[in-house]
Amino acid sequence: MKRNLGKSNIKASTIGLGCFPLGGLFYHKGEPWSHGHVDEKTGIEAIKRGLDLGINLFDTSDVYGCGKSEKLLGEAIKGRREEVVIATKFSSVWDMNSGDPKCPCQSTGDKNITPEYIRKTCQESLNRLQTDYIDIYQLHWSSMKIEEAPGVREVLEELVEEGLIRTFGWSTDSTVRAKEFADSKNCSSIQFTLNFTRENKPMLELLDEFNLGGLIRTPLGMGVLLGKYNEKSKASKDHYLQRMDFSSEGYAKTFKAVDALKELFANDGRSLAQVALCYLLAKHERVVPIPGFKTVKQVEDNAKAMELGPLSNKHVKQVDEIFSELQMDMSKAY
Repeated sequence: MKRNLGKSNIKASTIGLGCFPLGGLFYHKGEPWSHGHVDEKTGIEAIKRGLDLGINLFDTSDVYGCGKSEKLLGEAIKGRREEVVIATKFSSVWDMNSGDPKCPCQSTGDKNITPEYIRKTCQESLNRLQTDYIDIYQLHWSSMKIEEAPGVREVLEELVEEGLIRTFGWSTDSTVRAKEFADSKNCSSIQFTLNFTRENKPMLELLDEFNLGGLIRTPLGMGVLLGKYNEKSKASKDHYLQRMDFSSEGYAKTFKAVDALKELFANDGRSLAQVALCYLLAKHERVVPIPGFKTVKQVEDNAKAMELGPLSNKHVKQVDEIFSELQMDMSKAY
């Protein structure tokens, strides 16, 4: 079962996979910006397993592991390129020679959206992915100034004309910014946050208004919404979540809601990951959740959600009631 990505003719599986974790350990402005260590062989096997199970959309970025995620994806899809929808991103400046022996891979925190840089980094992504075209090329700067959007759009349209990319989009939770790309001839999608605790109704409405697809990041809340953590937990030092205080009042409410969710679906047969993904499939027919993964087992669990299908309207209402106090409107994040 597939969903059309907006006005493009690209057909994506109802569940995609986010390749952020495959980048392994890297830093952003001196802090870990990763899911820790990843076994490269296992990561490649997981991608191949996803393909075998019908998942065809894989989302990555040039900055994930400073190119490592793209390289692993390119290696995994050798001989199967025609089966795959590759979504990658650009704008972040990174350094593979930072001088840190433990982690030479560093995101500098700087951005570059000059035409020359966009063309240069696009070609570098093509090389790492071992392909001659990218299906969805996404701006990876969620808060870029709106007045800079026309210049970026122009370059991306040129890349489409040249056959280097098929379509493009913007990774942002801001509907105001998304609208600056939305009416572009070859803009096919917007990537944004949506899960039990994060909502963005204006963005869902924008998808309909401009005939776009929605790639949904953090659908599982980096594991927080799956019961992987509690108030006494502490993420590893090389994990993005290590800076989070799980003993805070906000997290206490989240853990309580997750417990209620477990009870609600105790006899349903779905894992919590499947509940989270099927919830999003029920929210809107244009969205494609892209959960992260590091193992074959996680991919198999996520892929099962395609077979299970959207939650019932009754279950969606019950879930929203459980998380009502926690739901943050991401459209107001900027």
